[in-house]
Amino acid sequence: MILVEYDVVVVGGGHAGIEATHAAWKLGVKTAMLTMDINAIGRMSCNPAVGGLAKGQIVRDIDALGGLMGLLTDKAGIQFRMLNMSKGPAVWGPRAQCDMKYYSEVARETLQSLPGLSLIQGELASFERMPDGRLEITLLNGDRYITRAIVVTSGTFLASKMFTGLETSIGGRVGEPSSDKLSECLAANGIRLRRLKTGTPSRLDPDSIDFDECEVQHGDENPWPMSDCHIDGCVANFSAGQFWGDSVNKFVRNDCVCWITRTNLKTHEILRSGFKDSPMFSGRIHGKGPRYCPSIEDKINRFGDRDGHQLFLEPEQADIGRVYINGFSSSLPADIQLQAIHTIQGLTRARVLQIGYAVEYDSVDATQLYPTFECKNVPGLYFAGQVCGTSGYEEAAGQGLMAGINAALKVKGEEPFILGRSESYLGVMVDDLVNILLDEPYRMFTSRAEYRLFLRSDNAEARLKEKAHKIGMIDDVNWADWVRRRNLMDAVKTRLNEESATPAEANKILEAGGQALATERTRWINVLRRPGIDPENFFKVAVPDTIQTEPGGAGLTRRDQWHMYAEELYAGFFDRQEREIDDQKKMESVKLSPDMDYMQISAISIESRQRLNAHKPLTLGQAARIPGVRPADITVLSHWLENRG
Repeated sequence: MILVEYDVVVVGGGHAGIEATHAAWKLGVKTAMLTMDINAIGRMSCNPAVGGLAKGQIVRDIDALGGLMGLLTDKAGIQFRMLNMSKGPAVWGPRAQCDMKYYSEVARETLQSLPGLSLIQGELASFERMPDGRLEITLLNGDRYITRAIVVTSGTFLASKMFTGLETSIGGRVGEPSSDKLSECLAANGIRLRRLKTGTPSRLDPDSIDFDECEVQHGDENPWPMSDCHIDGCVANFSAGQFWGDSVNKFVRNDCVCWITRTNLKTHEILRSGFKDSPMFSGRIHGKGPRYCPSIEDKINRFGDRDGHQLFLEPEQADIGRVYINGFSSSLPADIQLQAIHTIQGLTRARVLQIGYAVEYDSVDATQLYPTFECKNVPGLYFAGQVCGTSGYEEAAGQGLMAGINAALKVKGEEPFILGRSESYLGVMVDDLVNILLDEPYRMFTSRAEYRLFLRSDNAEARLKEKAHKIGMIDDVNWADWVRRRNLMDAVKTRLNEESATPAEANKILEAGGQALATERTRWINVLRRPGIDPENFFKVAVPDTIQTEPGGAGLTRRDQWHMYAEELYAGFFDRQEREIDDQKKMESVKLSPDMDYMQISAISIESRQRLNAHKPLTLGQAARIPGVRPADITVLSHWLENRG
């Protein structure tokens, strides 16, 4: 029987677990990851891709804060695309198709390379609080460990069941068991659980697909890496050991393609014939699935008037290996799924290597958590990832990063690290999760962020890197490189404000963007503010002496150029929103004690007092966003706090 002591133990090796483990280790506390299978660390349970609309912004936030997901994605990526480029840069979404097997290998090898980090293979059965506040955890095999904080990132494995038609099996992923004991332990500690559902589509043999009947989808001609450390002109990031080497761009490959096809009316007819045996429609699955990532049968049921739904055929590895049918998640009987697949163009001969299935699992009601992801009723216990009721690798990784940071900071006796809604997509997500009672898996969208003009993928470093450096997530070398870039951007902006372009110089840029041509000299900054121009072309013409493309050069990076363009493009909107953000920051700066008894403030309505006592907000801003708390009561609370200093 082992009895070893750690500062932080992270339970689970998925995307949340990876970030939580790396963050706690990086902040200098003794850290261990406990996972049922070390070889499954970083395994992509569903689609073989990272990023997308809003999700890509989360990955960029993680990277700016010193996390791993962007670096891992660049290493394992096989196709890179920037989504939504027909719209403004505020809603662009970087996305990368990944070699899912290699992603898992890179994640595992990265963690194994971190000196002092422990990887423990086993399953958590129970934990209990010791008299001195530490937590003792017991594994199924009887081994015991003592820790000052636990971060549970159990994904979809709590009391999980898998469904395909009338067939039911135990587990959270094909070939992997359910974690029933941990679910029972959480319930025994008074933690409210709820059932949720997710699913995955069939995987196909690529040799049986007629790709020539499908539309080809290539990556971008000039791909964007996820991590800023892989942009030409930036220093390489060595914070995770010497794993990435010294060449900033050599890992960003873009040589794989995806394909597009569609369902049709015949497909829908076959799918409907299986509804009677669907675990979703028969009531055998009680948990709700993600509204915005529905199964194919849910799409047919909800959107019966459509004659087809777009599907993406995505390779799971660089050598294709298996093909993932993005958009065809299903828990219908296997024979129905196969018949329906064979009606789809390009898939009439398809051989299924793994049939689609649904997973129902226990998740935690995240309103029981502080914005640090610490459980209000069990000090030292943190949660992150799908166990908190979210969907998606990116949302999970972001929560893992924040939970790992805050668990380590608490162990060190330092202030918690909480981001506001105006500072990052992570701040939006955390605020939503801990304040809104969800009845379905949460997914991030740009529309959830009221200040999305400020929360772009191009300015993640400008928003977050200084904060990360202050708490120790960004090292001095990385920080100095960002300061150099920031100073250079300031100097270039000064030049653009001071110098003018001739009509001929301005028109070289405006013609390419289809803009109205200049007839007189104009400040270069005014040319940069015109929508539709190509910033990279602009800087070549406007400030050629600052543009260097060799790695390690002293010039603006490509991302810096697009960042400066977006800042000027949206400049007219910033003044109004900045006032709103300032008001929000003032409210966030007013700290509230988690021990405050709001029932003593008789001037506040009884309903608001009850909700405030239930949520225990840490700031006045959080209190204002609790559903059911009246704005008038927040004003009363603010005055009450002022009167008491």
